[in-house]
Amino acid sequence: MPTNPKRTVRNTLNVEEGVPLHDQLKPRKSLKYGLSGDEESLFFNDGRRRIDFVLVYQTGSKASDVKKTGKRANFQDQMEQQGIDFELHSKEVPGEGPDVQLCFVKLHATWDLLIRYADIMKIRMPLMKAVRDEYFQDDQISRHCPNPLKVDATLLPKLPQYVSTGFSKSKIGLFNIPDKESFFSPSLRSRIIWECLTRIQFAQSNPSRIGIQKLLADGSFLAAFPLHDGPWEPELNRKPSNLRASLYDQWGRFKMWFKFQPIDYIKNYFGERMGFYFAWMEFYTLMLLPAMIVGLICIIYGLASVGTHIPVNELCLDKEIGDIVMCPICERRCPYWFLKESCTPAKATYLIDNPATICFATFMALWSSLFLILWKRKQTILSWNFDTYYVTEQEEPVRPELEAQIKPDKWKINPVTQVNEPYVSPWRRMLQSMVSGSVIIFMIIVVFAAVFGTVVYRTSLNVAIYASALDAPDSTGDESETFQVKYSVYIVGGTAALINLIVILILNSVYYRIAKWLTEKEYPRTQSEYENSLTVKYYIFEFVNTYTSLFYVAFFKGRVPPPLPGAKGVFNLPADRCDKGGCLIELTIQLAVLFLGSGFVNFVLEMIIPSISRALRNRQHLRIRQRMKFDFRWEKDYDLHPYPGMNMFMEYSRMVTQFGFITMFVAAFPLAPIFALISNLLEIRLDAYKYLTLHRRPVATWARDIGAWGKILENVARFAVITNGFIIAFSSDFVPKLAYVSAYSEDYTLTGYTKWSLSEFSADDFPFGSAPEIIGLREWNPDYPPKTCFYKEFRSGPERPRPYALNLTFWHIFAARVILVLVFEHFVMLATKLVSFFVPDIPASLKVKVLRENFLAKEAFYEAEGRKKGNDGGRGEVTTPV
Repeated sequence: MPTNPKRTVRNTLNVEEGVPLHDQLKPRKSLKYGLSGDEESLFFNDGRRRIDFVLVYQTGSKASDVKKTGKRANFQDQMEQQGIDFELHSKEVPGEGPDVQLCFVKLHATWDLLIRYADIMKIRMPLMKAVRDEYFQDDQISRHCPNPLKVDATLLPKLPQYVSTGFSKSKIGLFNIPDKESFFSPSLRSRIIWECLTRIQFAQSNPSRIGIQKLLADGSFLAAFPLHDGPWEPELNRKPSNLRASLYDQWGRFKMWFKFQPIDYIKNYFGERMGFYFAWMEFYTLMLLPAMIVGLICIIYGLASVGTHIPVNELCLDKEIGDIVMCPICERRCPYWFLKESCTPAKATYLIDNPATICFATFMALWSSLFLILWKRKQTILSWNFDTYYVTEQEEPVRPELEAQIKPDKWKINPVTQVNEPYVSPWRRMLQSMVSGSVIIFMIIVVFAAVFGTVVYRTSLNVAIYASALDAPDSTGDESETFQVKYSVYIVGGTAALINLIVILILNSVYYRIAKWLTEKEYPRTQSEYENSLTVKYYIFEFVNTYTSLFYVAFFKGRVPPPLPGAKGVFNLPADRCDKGGCLIELTIQLAVLFLGSGFVNFVLEMIIPSISRALRNRQHLRIRQRMKFDFRWEKDYDLHPYPGMNMFMEYSRMVTQFGFITMFVAAFPLAPIFALISNLLEIRLDAYKYLTLHRRPVATWARDIGAWGKILENVARFAVITNGFIIAFSSDFVPKLAYVSAYSEDYTLTGYTKWSLSEFSADDFPFGSAPEIIGLREWNPDYPPKTCFYKEFRSGPERPRPYALNLTFWHIFAARVILVLVFEHFVMLATKLVSFFVPDIPASLKVKVLRENFLAKEAFYEAEGRKKGNDGGRGEVTTPV
């Protein structure tokens, strides 16, 4: 931990000789508005030193407060030694007594602290006389859009253009330092001072007692945050007076939903990590536009052609086919039924499963691959504009939590940076990785158990619906039976999906805490490594937890066990069979509930509940808050909601999950891109409004890309090609219809397809105890049950030597399904390779700019070296321009 014990004490408190520093840190009233007389002032009372950070605590007379006071005193002593100036402002809490005061410690990073930590963190700073040409904007769609879609650049400050390199104290003369106060931006100052605060030891007897996070956790400090630039509300009929107000005016208001985002300014205000997030959200939302259009075309085509589709007309209008007796869809309590009863579900299924859907699924498989190719290109350009293009992992500092966990005698020299760092043996990491893997496997087993419970619920509810209808006083003809049977697919599928959604949300919440604990025990070196490890670990579980039920409905329901009437399921339980309309409509219901339900729950958790809790808190403390008016900027910011820890992690997690919904299962829900587009437009403005007005300003966080989420998106896109291919081939009726038209139809149309796709079953062959107890057909006398019934499958009839065996038609169709999957995947793969070849990750014009910047950096270095030798007479002494 860098220290400077000989540094002269510099703060705004009156330091008395012979009196310990912490005894002088008693709350006292500051000047009302500082020397500047401005309640929105961002400076100390001297009007010169900027407030870079604020710590908040509350005094009291409890016994525990004495211990916290000691920790704070030690911490403040260490801050002073590190080079942090501080100023204390206190405010009495009405109704709590004179000893209870709310204290604000305003922090200012001195020049020595800034350049010392900038050197440690290798922050890229501008070089002298090396100006970058301009931000690279070749692929920005906004350049080709009309002005109403663009932000008003006149309300935003001009972006600086410069060539930069990692800061070094020993070569300070290379850097363009017009003055010490403006060299480091406010976001960089807060980032540096936060890095310092996380490494300060507040208990000399215990080396593990380190960092502001632990003092926040035990209540020694109530809050720690950098200040917003000023009020977010612009004055009436006046231009915004600060960057926060400018961003709100051009970005945070809901009526700006149609405008592009000022990404570079978001990055300057909130840091690179948030800049990458909102840039990714904007790019993802723009890419949803063509997907939305094709999805709408698919639905419109289905609506327009459902009346002319031959299989649907055969079910609904042909009396001979409609009166075919179908086998029960469950044991005992489910009756026989007429094929015409599936008319309505068949129409609903055709809206999803029609020729246009096949084209849509192919388009979305290509779309997901193209999305990643273009995003990689966009990400490279963003890293150039954000000035993180050259940054490497070794330049990122070691996590302070790791320094506290590893004893000093276990530290070793990093062979790359030649810096003494905490060392964790490979065997220790391997052991912890094995523990993490075991926990993940156990939690996945829990997910499978939850899905199995949902399957049992589904089959039980299906049986209960039919039983309640058939046990009615008039079990063969009353309307209650008709309603329950007719809409059983929606009742069973909808309620099962709701239960599954609740289980998913609960398990995700539990596992997130487990994943954080496991990641801490893996001893990641840097914060990026920590977040990448947590991301991979969490998403593996989230993927299984979120999509397992969808994979079950898409590929296993109605197929395992074989769909013979009366067949038992796993553990001799009733088999979970597809309803009258088939399994695809159930997959659509499941997907719609999970997709829309998760979005609604996130909206409630992010906006509704915080707003209600804040209103209740305001009501509970209304009288106190009316008397305790917050005047100053630091007081107003403290009254905001704390910025949630790991917030960007959860934001990415929700969006990547949504990306999986609209790519892997889009063939079952063509409207998913439309809902995703609307949701994302709202999400962007809600997040902007939330971070600018409701939350304290976060510490600017460094990033060179979207981290491990990039690889996850790449794998999801690849997997989406496979799932879409299998859904088209095995879940829809596209291949059987194509095979019938090509090889079995007499007139090369779908006439007769419905009856051709059914197999016959003898009523005498039901397993013992599984035959239907009630016939349930209104036209029949219950004393004369049917001798045969039909079910949807390609098998031989009961008269063959091998009854109910898979027939030759099944194997023809199965071979066609496999061929379709292979052709589909290879076609998408080849198209992706071609696009990758013609659209490289790094634009050619950007490569030129990279070479140009490297040249300018070398020229600046040589010029500074020559100037240095001229100034020191060849002695090699480093000079500074400030």
